Amino acid sequence: MAVGILPGQVNGWPPKCSFDSDTDSTYPPLHTPPSPLSAVNEPSSLSRPFFWEIVPLCELYSIAHIILLPSSLRLSYNQSPLRTGSNNTNGVNGTNGHQPRSEPPSRFMNALTNLGLGPSNWTHAGVSVFTAILPTADGYVARSDFLRLRLQDFPFSISKIQECVASFKKYTACRLSSSSVNSEDGLANLIEQAAAVIQWGDLEASVSILNLQHYLLGLTHELRDRLNNAPWLTTHPTPRKRLALIRGRPNLTAGGPIYRAARALNLDLVIVDDEGHWLQPDADDNRMHCEAFVATDMTEDAGVADRIIASIKRYPLPIHGVFTVSDNFFVTAARVADALGLPTNPVSAFETSVDKYRSRLLQDAPGHTARVTSVEELNTLLTAPTNGNAAFTPTYPLIVKPTKGWSSECVSKVSTPADLALAVQKATSRHGSAAVIEPFFDGPEIDANFVLLDGEILFWEVADEPPCQADRRDASVQDTFSPEALTLPSALPEREQAVVRDTLRDLLVRAGFRTGVFHVEARVVHSGCEYRDVGGGVIDLARKEGGSADGADKVACKLIEINARPPGYRVSVPSRHTYGVDFFAAHMLAAVGDHERLRLAARPFDHHVGEGRTRGAQYWSRLVYVPAPKAGVVRWAVSSSGLPPCEELRRRRPDLAERIVVAVDYCVPGERVTLYTDGARTYVAHFLVCSRVSRRDAIEVGEEVLRAFRIEVDED
Repeated sequence: MAVGILPGQVNGWPPKCSFDSDTDSTYPPLHTPPSPLSAVNEPSSLSRPFFWEIVPLCELYSIAHIILLPSSLRLSYNQSPLRTGSNNTNGVNGTNGHQPRSEPPSRFMNALTNLGLGPSNWTHAGVSVFTAILPTADGYVARSDFLRLRLQDFPFSISKIQECVASFKKYTACRLSSSSVNSEDGLANLIEQAAAVIQWGDLEASVSILNLQHYLLGLTHELRDRLNNAPWLTTHPTPRKRLALIRGRPNLTAGGPIYRAARALNLDLVIVDDEGHWLQPDADDNRMHCEAFVATDMTEDAGVADRIIASIKRYPLPIHGVFTVSDNFFVTAARVADALGLPTNPVSAFETSVDKYRSRLLQDAPGHTARVTSVEELNTLLTAPTNGNAAFTPTYPLIVKPTKGWSSECVSKVSTPADLALAVQKATSRHGSAAVIEPFFDGPEIDANFVLLDGEILFWEVADEPPCQADRRDASVQDTFSPEALTLPSALPEREQAVVRDTLRDLLVRAGFRTGVFHVEARVVHSGCEYRDVGGGVIDLARKEGGSADGADKVACKLIEINARPPGYRVSVPSRHTYGVDFFAAHMLAAVGDHERLRLAARPFDHHVGEGRTRGAQYWSRLVYVPAPKAGVVRWAVSSSGLPPCEELRRRRPDLAERIVVAVDYCVPGERVTLYTDGARTYVAHFLVCSRVSRRDAIEVGEEVLRAFRIEVDED
């Protein structure tokens, strides 16, 4: 008998489970037929356990479910065959019609209380359910918030997660057998030896035995999908290490994922940045995020690497790794790490990745791509004789962008020769950069994220970017490539995803990269899919009408750019929630050469393949960017009673709130916003929404969130 949670289930009760032994072959049976829950051989009261079961979850873990019932249910459940080892009594409270006598707390109750899960945390009218997590082998904690990361967005309500093992200390596996846990003392031993105990949201007192067992089976399946392939423990102790972060993030919103991951991994951060950075003051809040701040002149000149090296050498404690997530400091960080003998990829690899012309030549044929520093150089290029070499011949439409840049800044689609000079002028004016002129590849745009270890793919994923302004056939040079949304997992056919994986991994290795996290943007040309209306005005990636299921034989993946870092803090959120992979944690572990924990950090969930859903994804997700509606001054507090727009939307639309995983406002009252910033759209918020029903449902929820969002902007 296999159990699966029906699509669309969200936190709460009643549980919805489907049983179909004939058609569901995804999971091996857990109980066939459902095994009876064991009863504790002691009289029961409001504060005593009623029944329990130990389940071998997988090779890595066993779990123990413990159920506590309110006294009002004692009589009916006392007559149940589940209480095979208990003494039957009469009376509503199991005391022959008398009020229950006052009893001292049992050792089991004390064990729960010591974890902050005792009777004061229960509702006396509900059914309380606890699950103890029991790793099957000894080891050392790899990450202090491991269980919270793996249980994020769990489809059953969680009241509390109590991790019982001290951070980075050794855990000795629980050796108790089911036969030895036959009393409250036995359960106390189990609780005291557990690595963690989860208290689930209380169930209704009216829950039936059958529904309760369905609920426990659903819990067990979901826990196995999240823990089956993810060891909590390492074989060796985790020494405390120290990382230098070159360029602290501009604010806590952007830097928070890095600082939290560092704490969870037992890594101390030393921030290297300009004088006056917000993390420089020696304040309690700042000490939560970093060990120290080292003020350094970060002027981007020929001596910046030497100044950073000198600052690190002056620091009184050893530095074990250097990293950055700032695009314009990739090469500098690699030079610093190389000079200090710390783990890094070759400097030449970063030099290739940050230069969009050089990275384009990893894949391009001669004559298809050009690099110019001015409009005058463009005119010379277009009129120069070939001298026997391949001439640059523009084929429209094409793309013009700065060789050094990010966030779609000053990227233009050029459809006519008349617009080419204008696009070059725009690109060369940004960052004092040259402009790269390259073909426009028509096909679905994707983001691909990789975690590599010595060239081996530990984890990879593909996310779909729906068409933006510049993707329109009639797009002008003024339209932008700013993203509007992102959908996970990808709807591309499996064969096309394999082409993406193999092509981009090979390009990364050819550039010189071996280990780390990489965010790569690309397009799939000659895809068997296209964006179109799939019904009801929903625009999504769908099979071309009359096309083959796996795309044409000539399908190819064309590189747009390589970012030798995790995706930005916004784009990393869908991956962490959908797959359970923390790219910032992996990035830092690669920087200190901790390869054992790097492998652990790259383990996605193990959810089975749903219709159109990649293995490992716990649901479909949609990241939605909210653009500024107009230029002016933000005044959202006027009409929302002081609530930020994201919170105001949650309060006003509870039907959407339960589907919103993450919501972040960017603006405060009085702040001035523009429609465009450095040639890219200006955003005022972003949302991540999810669906356990379908990809289309996630897209529809995302679009409804976008329509429902309210922000007031007073025009200048």
